[in-house]
Amino acid sequence: MHKSIKDCYFDGWKKAFVYKGRATRREFWLFIVINIAIVLFIAALSYFFLIALIADRTGRGGMILVWAWFVWLPLRALAPVILLIPVVSLGIRRMHDAGKSGWWFGGALLFILLILPLILTGIHQVMLIPVDNHSAEQVTAFITITLNVLAAISILWLCCLPSKTSEQDVL
Repeated sequence: MHKSIKDCYFDGWKKAFVYKGRATRREFWLFIVINIAIVLFIAALSYFFLIALIADRTGRGGMILVWAWFVWLPLRALAPVILLIPVVSLGIRRMHDAGKSGWWFGGALLFILLILPLILTGIHQVMLIPVDNHSAEQVTAFITITLNVLAAISILWLCCLPSKTSEQDVL
């Protein structure tokens, strides 16, 4: 009945451009967790290789900076870009499985990636009129953190919804 871990993971990549159909909670979360584990494994392995094996005790501080600049920062920047399309399609299929429209997931991501930065830029620009730049940045940072946490919680809640069985599945 359940797919294997390998099948769940590779189905996420194979169906990267498939927005119809369903994805179970197991398929969704295994894809997410395995990709996080892969990114952390690459970071840890490269850190161990550069810092523990190559650098001597006197040069470790510089090698940590080299690792952070040439490995960790590009990994943190490229991994979300590479995973964006498969995660969006998987999230939309997950919403279908939960009995909701795919726009629940797509709309939440659209809000986080496009609409929220526009709103925050507008708030910051309006705040610059009555107060100084530092205060405007503090207010904008608070609003940013609050809205991002609320959006992340809503996406997590949506992805944890149980599967809905339709009458066609029962028959």
